[in-house]
Amino acid sequence: MSGLGASTTPTQHPVYYFSNASHVFQFGCPQIDNVLYRLCGSVLPSNSETFNGMFAAMESAGLEEIDGKSDERPIHLAGTTQEMFELFLEHTFGRARASQYTLEELSNFLHFCDMYQCSHTRKFVVSCIQSTRYHFHPAQLINLAIQYNTGAIFPFTFKQLVNTPITQLTAQHRQLLGNNVFTSLVYVQAALEEHRRIVAAEEPKILIHTSDCQDPVGCNKD
Repeated sequence: MSGLGASTTPTQHPVYYFSNASHVFQFGCPQIDNVLYRLCGSVLPSNSETFNGMFAAMESAGLEEIDGKSDERPIHLAGTTQEMFELFLEHTFGRARASQYTLEELSNFLHFCDMYQCSHTRKFVVSCIQSTRYHFHPAQLINLAIQYNTGAIFPFTFKQLVNTPITQLTAQHRQLLGNNVFTSLVYVQAALEEHRRIVAAEEPKILIHTSDCQDPVGCNKD
C-alpha cells in the first residue's frame, strides 16, 4: 500500500510547469496521475475550442474557479494521455523535435485535436503526414484518414496505394483499409490493367511525317 501511495504523489513536469502560470492540469489515469502541468490560462483556450468554451462559460456565469488554482486542486484532463497532451504542448510552445513523428504519435495527435477541437493544430498534423507520407505504408495512412475523417490525406494516399501490387497487401493491410476501400482498390487496379491492355493492342500511329511524304494514310497502314 505504501508503494501505491508513493506512485501517486504529484510531481511537477520538468518542462511544462511554470511557477508563475495560473492553471494547474493533471491527468486522471492512475499510471500517469503523478504529473502536474502549470500553464498560463490563455494557452489552452487560444488553441482549443473546447477549453475556450469551458473557460468562457465559467467566466460568463460568474463562477469562481476553484480547480486549477493550486497543485492540490488541479484540472483533470479526461479522455487523453500524457503523450497526447505533450505532443500538443510541444507544438504550441514551438519546441523543436529531434526526429519525425511516428505513426502512433500522429494518430495520438489527431485524437487529441479532435477531442479538444484544435483546428489549427490539426492542420499542422495533416501537413506533417503529407510531408512524410512515403515513410509509411499507404494502408496505414488510409486507416488514419478513415479513423479521423481526414479527407485531405486520402487522395494522394489512395493514389500511392493504387500503385502497390495487390499481391503485396497483407491481411493486416486489408484490415486497415476496410472492405469498402479494398473493394474500390481492386476495381481501380482492374480498370487500369484493362486500359493498359487496350493501349498495348492498338496499332502504333505515325504522328509526324517527313515533308516529302506523299501518302500519310498509307504510311500509317504500313
